[in-house]
Amino acid sequence: MRLKIIFTFHLLFVALVKSQVLISPHIVFIDNKTKVGSFIVQNESNEIYEIGVSFIFGYPVSDSMGTLTMHYVQNDSAEYWSVAKYARVFPRKFYLQPGQRQVVRISVKAPDTLQPGTYWTRIVTSSIPITTFEDSSNNEFKARLKFQLNQVTTCLYRIEPAETILKIDEIDYILDSLKLKVKAKLKREGNSPFFGYLIFNLLDENKKLVSQDTQYVAVYFDLIRDAEFNITPDMLNKNLTIELQLINTEKSENPESRINYKIIGFNAKQIKP
Repeated sequence: MRLKIIFTFHLLFVALVKSQVLISPHIVFIDNKTKVGSFIVQNESNEIYEIGVSFIFGYPVSDSMGTLTMHYVQNDSAEYWSVAKYARVFPRKFYLQPGQRQVVRISVKAPDTLQPGTYWTRIVTSSIPITTFEDSSNNEFKARLKFQLNQVTTCLYRIEPAETILKIDEIDYILDSLKLKVKAKLKREGNSPFFGYLIFNLLDENKKLVSQDTQYVAVYFDLIRDAEFNITPDMLNKNLTIELQLINTEKSENPESRINYKIIGFNAKQIKP
């Protein structure tokens, strides 16, 4: 009698993998008056998908060089800004036929004692195709692979009045040969994160734009962002200046937002050869 052993592997793919399951919007806004929000999961493939939704608390952090990573907290009971422990979702698990879409509702039952500000949790939407890939090269072993993709989006829970105060704490640079490497230290001082664009402008002595680097940033806590510019030899003898612009985009992403925001600190620095 031959023994047939079946192994099942769940392979986790991150955001770089293009998903056949689409999620919109990527940010769900909920306030303490409605306490309810929703997003849509849509199957754009020709396969049936099993979908699961869960929550985890996390936010982007940076190292001293400005490299970004996501910091996730498995046990968020002591995290003041987390509403993962208060969030509920319906349906939590479901199947999507090809071309089908599902509205997923989120309710946040946070206590009334929370102070004004913006709290958040990450929404983890996992998708597994029902169709399996099999390798049956012999009669004694069969491998069945299931590919699981986790997509992470955001749920914001707001108690008004909410204010974003973003301070440009420091602008630093290194001129290495013909490479100009710039770092900007951003410090959040309000009760809400900042969502928008950070623009590095490289200006000549006449304040004319020489080069530009535009980045989308989400500043939940202090963050360092970096940019790099190519410098030509003739530019080294000119009075170059790095100028920073910050553009808040929350009201365009959430038309009902009444967030107040302001930028403080120095936003320009002269480059010395």
